[in-house]
Amino acid sequence: MKFLTRSNIIPLFKGVVDAIQPYARSNQVSLIFRPEITELVVEYHPEIVIHDVTQLLCNIIAFTPQNYHIEMKIHEVVIDDEPYLEIGIKNNGANLARITEITAHITNKVKVTSLAHNETLYQLYISYNKPEIQELNTDISKIDHHGIPAYYAQISKKLRSHFANPENLERAAAIKNQADGVFLQKINALIMSNLEHEGFNPDCLCKGMALSRTQLYRKLKALTHQPPAQYIQFVRLQKAKEYLQNTEFNVGEVVLKVGFASHSHFTRAFHDQFGFKPSFLKKDNPENGT
Repeated sequence: MKFLTRSNIIPLFKGVVDAIQPYARSNQVSLIFRPEITELVVEYHPEIVIHDVTQLLCNIIAFTPQNYHIEMKIHEVVIDDEPYLEIGIKNNGANLARITEITAHITNKVKVTSLAHNETLYQLYISYNKPEIQELNTDISKIDHHGIPAYYAQISKKLRSHFANPENLERAAAIKNQADGVFLQKINALIMSNLEHEGFNPDCLCKGMALSRTQLYRKLKALTHQPPAQYIQFVRLQKAKEYLQNTEFNVGEVVLKVGFASHSHFTRAFHDQFGFKPSFLKKDNPENGT
């Protein structure tokens, strides 16, 4: 069910961009958000807006070469006497032969223009209603302190989780280079097969991949933006989150299953990665091991 909400829409765009940043970084693409307006209270369908902006941005990122940049701006425009938000997304180095794939599954109108210097401009047009000031009667209980609908926090968390997990990093790498995708798949499989072993470290990863420490560091850092030790912990914590969400294991059991020796270290690391404590996912279970 698609429902209408009324709020400042600009922070929502920023939230989507922030959520997608891990995916952009994993592709070694710089994603910049430069709104020309900072506040615009409108009535709009958040599901459609989030879907279209997320889909288009992710598609553009996937087909943008490494070390290039993407810039997103927002303008108000009028078309046939109707107000629209024009979401302008400009990148360079994109393969124009993939335009159909890049703009697929977008609900709203997208205009694509080839610019000078190998740049491409994608313009997404989103209609909205701009209520009169006296009509504004927003339910504060449904809006957080940034003016973003409360339910968006959950969507944002899901976006971050989706675009940052190891499987999607594999897919992102494979889009650029099939061999890189295979390499990252082997890395992830090796970490997963040793998940319960607390002592599994970068040296073990080097041995398993038959690479020197320097080779492993350079390759893994290039593909994931993380050094080996950090990436091993990243995979451990992603699996921990999966266990907590989808199984009956309590937090204490999960700590052991993902190779952490210290419950407190696990809790700190989990909070740093996801922004909440592991016990949050087991808050309805009094025997959560916390």
